[in-house]
Amino acid sequence: MPKPSESLNEAVLFLKDHQVRNQMRLSEFDALLDGVVTLSDWADEEVNAVYVQVNKQLAIRAMVFFKIYFDEDGRADSEWNLPLQRLAKISGAGPDLGAGPVRLATRGQCAISWHQKDLWDPSMEPNRNDIQQIARAIKANRIGFKVEAAGQAVVAPRPGPGGAEEEFDENDIPVLDNEVEDEIVTPVLNDDAARIRTARLIKSQRLRIRTLVSQHEAETQELMRQHRLEMQAYRGQLREADQAIARYKVLNEQLKDKLERRSTQYEALQTEVAQYKKRFSMIEKELSSTLSSAEADRLKSRMEGELSILKEQLDRREAELFYRDEREEQLKTEIASLKDHLQAVEKSEIVQKLASLDVVFVVYHPGAGHITLPANEVKQYADNPMAYVAQRCFVTEEQYRAWLEHYENPVCTHLGSDGELCGKTVTRIAVPSDFETGDHDRCEEHKSV
Repeated sequence: MPKPSESLNEAVLFLKDHQVRNQMRLSEFDALLDGVVTLSDWADEEVNAVYVQVNKQLAIRAMVFFKIYFDEDGRADSEWNLPLQRLAKISGAGPDLGAGPVRLATRGQCAISWHQKDLWDPSMEPNRNDIQQIARAIKANRIGFKVEAAGQAVVAPRPGPGGAEEEFDENDIPVLDNEVEDEIVTPVLNDDAARIRTARLIKSQRLRIRTLVSQHEAETQELMRQHRLEMQAYRGQLREADQAIARYKVLNEQLKDKLERRSTQYEALQTEVAQYKKRFSMIEKELSSTLSSAEADRLKSRMEGELSILKEQLDRREAELFYRDEREEQLKTEIASLKDHLQAVEKSEIVQKLASLDVVFVVYHPGAGHITLPANEVKQYADNPMAYVAQRCFVTEEQYRAWLEHYENPVCTHLGSDGELCGKTVTRIAVPSDFETGDHDRCEEHKSV
């Protein structure tokens, strides 16, 4: 922790892909917040940044890992207001970067809980260690801090195991790996160096644990967000399928009506043609007996022409009916396909996927309490919740509905001769299977009625 008398330099570094991309003094960052300058390199991005306090020997004393958004013009978010210096002052201890344990504020270690969402956790994986990158950038001193000689240092150097001064080593920075720490030493009662090293190791492991927990929570939230989006997409597909089936049902009904009308017209036309044929044969017989052969031939030709016209009309009607039949079959096939698609969507792996993620489906209903739904019964419950709960209560759906009405309003349901409800309070029956209509929902006066 920085001593009160220690003079510290302050800087802000911007990181991307575990590399320090920009660095500036705190005064320059304040100008950025005031809108005096912009950063076009970070336009329309939320940047992972770190506020660093450095002593005169370029040893890091405090770090605050925060996030800040820049708009399309590279201007900092005008509503951003994070107390960096206060967080650096009151935060818990972190790794030792050369001048004792630093004050460290991250998402997993935040002294002010309502600012936690504005912070981020640095990566401590091998070859991707953000703290190492920050330490190297500060050591390079591209910002141009004034460096004092080691003899003018405010912080006393750390004693090594042999009593000599111990210099900062980047390998002391915590790294997340699966190997067991080989640096653990058995502290001797009077061995101050061993106790100090053990305490540092314990603090490092605690920081690793907090970082892992925070990363796990972030991954869990992202996974839940993806599942919500998938559920919304599946619901959208279900709605579209339902709408398509409804449209095809309406179209099918319309086609059925048209087909019935066409069939009626076809039957009427066939009857008309039969009548014309019958009339033609009668006229032909009459002509053969009364008219001359020439006149009979002319009349016969005219009648044959009319008959051919009627036959052509009949053929066209038959063709139209044939195409209507083909269209109807095509629509029936499409409707069947859509129904199969809907059933496939309904039987999709959503419920099974949620069940594999240990998601528990729990519903509450009066009389049955909290019911844990097996994954294979979720659809059955969704189709008819009342019937499902009634089955769990060992009553019929009608009995459960009658009991539920009594349970929510335990009054006498007897209707008088004037049609008015008695309304006297009766004893509430808590179990649906114990309820009897006409008995438990009547007062003592109307039980015999």
